[in-house]
Amino acid sequence: MPPKKRAAKRAASPAAAADADAPRKQPKRGKAKAEPIDDEPEVNDTEPKPEPEEDVDEQPPAKQKGKGKQKEESKPAPEFKKAQAATGSSHIPLDDGAPGSYCVYVDPDTAEIYDASLNQTNASGNNNKFYRIQLLTNGKTFQTWTRWGRVGEFGQHATLGGGSFQEALSHYEKKFKDKSGLKWDDRGEKPKANKYVFVERSYEPDDSEDEELAAKAVASRERNGYSPPKCTLATLVKSLMELIFNQQYFEATMAALNYDSTKLPLGKLSKATIKRGYEALKELSDLMNDSSKAANYNESVPVATEHLSNLYYSTIPHAFGRNRPPVIRTIEQLKREIELLESLTDLKEADMIIKEKGGDDVHPLDSRFKGLGMQEMTPLDPSSKEFSGISEYLIKSRGATHPIKYQVQDIFRLTKDGEDDRFQKSEYANISSDRRLLWHGSRATNYGGILGQGLRIAPPEAPVNGYMFDKGIYLADMSSKSANYCDSSISGGHALLLLCEAELGDPMQVLVNAQYDAGTTAKEKGLYSTWGQGSTGPKAWKDAKCLHPSLAGVKMPDTTEEPGDTNVENAGLYYNEYICYDVAQVRLRYLLRVRM
Repeated sequence: MPPKKRAAKRAASPAAAADADAPRKQPKRGKAKAEPIDDEPEVNDTEPKPEPEEDVDEQPPAKQKGKGKQKEESKPAPEFKKAQAATGSSHIPLDDGAPGSYCVYVDPDTAEIYDASLNQTNASGNNNKFYRIQLLTNGKTFQTWTRWGRVGEFGQHATLGGGSFQEALSHYEKKFKDKSGLKWDDRGEKPKANKYVFVERSYEPDDSEDEELAAKAVASRERNGYSPPKCTLATLVKSLMELIFNQQYFEATMAALNYDSTKLPLGKLSKATIKRGYEALKELSDLMNDSSKAANYNESVPVATEHLSNLYYSTIPHAFGRNRPPVIRTIEQLKREIELLESLTDLKEADMIIKEKGGDDVHPLDSRFKGLGMQEMTPLDPSSKEFSGISEYLIKSRGATHPIKYQVQDIFRLTKDGEDDRFQKSEYANISSDRRLLWHGSRATNYGGILGQGLRIAPPEAPVNGYMFDKGIYLADMSSKSANYCDSSISGGHALLLLCEAELGDPMQVLVNAQYDAGTTAKEKGLYSTWGQGSTGPKAWKDAKCLHPSLAGVKMPDTTEEPGDTNVENAGLYYNEYICYDVAQVRLRYLLRVRM
């Protein structure tokens, strides 16, 4: 067993460093002059070097003349507990380029994982860089591995330590403190200004690792006459699962939002990191609302804005290539980043469902469908009145300002486990009622999270001014307003739209322009929702029992009359929006698969 961590606080002997401690240089390409890397300002770049060096303290120490060879403080190679393998050291991914004969050290007593992923973004300096530190062992010797460079590139690397646990740990903790400004034990604290940010990672196996192992296992069993399980889902439901859990579309969504899934793959992204991303955006939002808050950072407003933007990008890795990371100065930029975090939340949920294996005798799509927790997902007969009535609602509630063409493929009647029971036990089952069947749109890749968890409201740490009428569930009576959020180009032209039964309460809070604290003011008035009134909307409403008996008492637009002018004075919106401030008000009723 390795010596306890406290022993590592002693300084390592100078003789413990070896040539292996120096950075390993990348091969030269022709006679091109190497560019000094912008990651390590402590290096004196004025002195010519064949390749840029990382840190002065990572160079091998100069030999001391006139002195005998110094003795290294050494201890016998530590014995490993058998339990250490169970703590998962071999399952913690080695960093790219790290020696394959080693694994990441995991403390056998505390299960603490010695793996640090650090980011630092500096918009004005056009820096978007990473720093990786791992304490490695092969069971006999220990070393600290470091790699650094610009996000999206391999960068440079070095190994530190002469083989002892104490020395490797000392290098690990020192390097972490140098780069982050925090002690390793304090890594969960608020990041330091102008330092690298620690990005917490999840250590669940990657999907690719799972799939590779599963494929090998199936191939082995097939050689012995094994037949893989068949999917038991209805054909249309099976096709829907293939769309919702399409890994290629996951990657396309993250790329479209500039998220760097290479730096922090979805399977390694932790919920704590997403939360810290929201917190950074909230600080930016607060500064946008009140410029005097710049004094909290002892900086001017522009400098504080850049500082907080850098903190956010350092927490949530972005891929900008060689382009300068944009400072987040506007509400539109803020909304874009909120959209990213919302998508990452849903994608993370879908990724967790994918990882829930149903066993050797269960098809993966059956397992994923089960993971969604749907009580009912019934494909509708295209010749039924229910199908045609919903199709008409979709097509005839298209806004004149939205040049969208629909081709309805499939419609599913939904019941989500627990939603009806939750509603019946809530206060909304006994209020003055105004229930409506309304639209909600989102990327197809978000539906693993949406169907798995239901529609949700942004967390407390999210900034309110990223939402026009405060944090809530946003719904519409014009299909094209919701369809604009589907971004079908990312999912091969396929879009998914929900029809939801929403208890809005009677009356609603009525607004004609944005109000970021609408949720608070509605509650102060004893109201349950906000109606953001638009200049165009349905002319008449009818009972939705014409679709299905279970919808009796729920209103939907009467599509025999075209939408028109609402005659709302000073309407700041083109179309109506309905915002519910409690998830219990909303129940999923239909899912439409549409080509757009």
